[in-house]
Amino acid sequence: MALRRALLEPPARSPRDRRGGFVNHAGTVRVSPAAWYDPADEDAVARFVAGAAATGRKVRVVGAGHSWSPIAAPVDLALSLDRLSGVVTRGPGWVRVRAGTRLRDLIPALSQHGETLPILGSITQQSVAGAVATATHGSSLSHGNLSSLVLAARLVTADGSCVEMGPGDERLDAIRVHLGALGVVTELTLRTVPAFSLAETIEQVPLADVGRRAEAFGHSAEFVKVWWMPHTPKVMVFRYERTTEPMTRWPSPETQRMVETWLPRAVVPALFTWHQKHPGAIPLFNRVATRWLLKRRRVGPSPLMLTTPEPVGHHETEAAVPLPAGGEAFDRVVRLIDRLGLRVNFILELRYAPADSGWMSTAYGTDVAHLGACTAVTSQRRAYFEPFWQEMRRLGGRPHWAKEMDHDAAEIRALYPMAERFCTLRDQMDPNRVFANPFLEQVLGR
Repeated sequence: MALRRALLEPPARSPRDRRGGFVNHAGTVRVSPAAWYDPADEDAVARFVAGAAATGRKVRVVGAGHSWSPIAAPVDLALSLDRLSGVVTRGPGWVRVRAGTRLRDLIPALSQHGETLPILGSITQQSVAGAVATATHGSSLSHGNLSSLVLAARLVTADGSCVEMGPGDERLDAIRVHLGALGVVTELTLRTVPAFSLAETIEQVPLADVGRRAEAFGHSAEFVKVWWMPHTPKVMVFRYERTTEPMTRWPSPETQRMVETWLPRAVVPALFTWHQKHPGAIPLFNRVATRWLLKRRRVGPSPLMLTTPEPVGHHETEAAVPLPAGGEAFDRVVRLIDRLGLRVNFILELRYAPADSGWMSTAYGTDVAHLGACTAVTSQRRAYFEPFWQEMRRLGGRPHWAKEMDHDAAEIRALYPMAERFCTLRDQMDPNRVFANPFLEQVLGR
């Protein structure tokens, strides 16, 4: 019951506003599609796509809209898969789900059978197909990103045909991180594992030590992440190890409602608004927030331990650099914050992922360290993110598809070894660009 309550509150947000427009969860991307379509089954999806293709229309699939980039923005016809959700069937070590299923609904459904996903990202608001499409990841060198869990996929192509891809089909590695460019994914088969619990520990490490120890941090636990609140002298290394200890006492429903609803939605946004006018107060805020985090010690089911309550509105960008360069990437950003005199009121986060085979995965072919930069001070976003990417480009950083990015097709082809092959497959599966939008034109070309 605690697992379901923690994952299902607060309610999932819709990317469709009251006027029929599209808005992403951060409110940074807004477009007005000509129409929305909400099919209830795959046949309806196929008919809709075929009709759109025959009349020269563009279709963009919209999930939860939980991306900072405009990857899901529909400029013509918006196709929502919210009604195409739920578990189709399951077996030992796998589950077949409809593409519109939210992770926050899938996890409790799996828990009823004593199973779970081996890894999760920071939140569970996303649709399964959307999380896979953008290489959503957690933080572990033992478990790949969510796209690496895909065992098989079913999709509707640009002519309305239904295609199944399974083991042995090389196209499956393209579908793993499909960017919404190859068709409408309607079902996915995902690998599952027996449910397990994790114990969390938090170590404070001097900021100056992170550069030389960053790679070792990644190998120090099954799940590990590094958080630094800028303008503080130490980082927090969060480690999660399997345990059979009893679950620590979770807050009462009333307390949980206050913490997960009232605090993030009212108190923290008010503080962030105040920071816009009083950036000098940010260092003190960061020190207090760090002390609050260090007071906790938790044990619980893996989905609760690996995820966080939905964060308040902020800007976020992220680069995946080769694992050995993770420490240098971290140090470079620390130095630029100091050099530019920025006041950053959100964490700088270092997470890890092992090499995988997804053609457009940020971890394709190499272990990576993901460095995420965040800020809720909108006026400093460009002053922070532009020099961030100047540094990450020097280290060969690959951009996270769902975060803020300005890369063009030439850069993407240089960073992703399989990008050319992905584009060739796109030419075959969607020659008339039924599934195109401005973002895809920017990162893949026409």
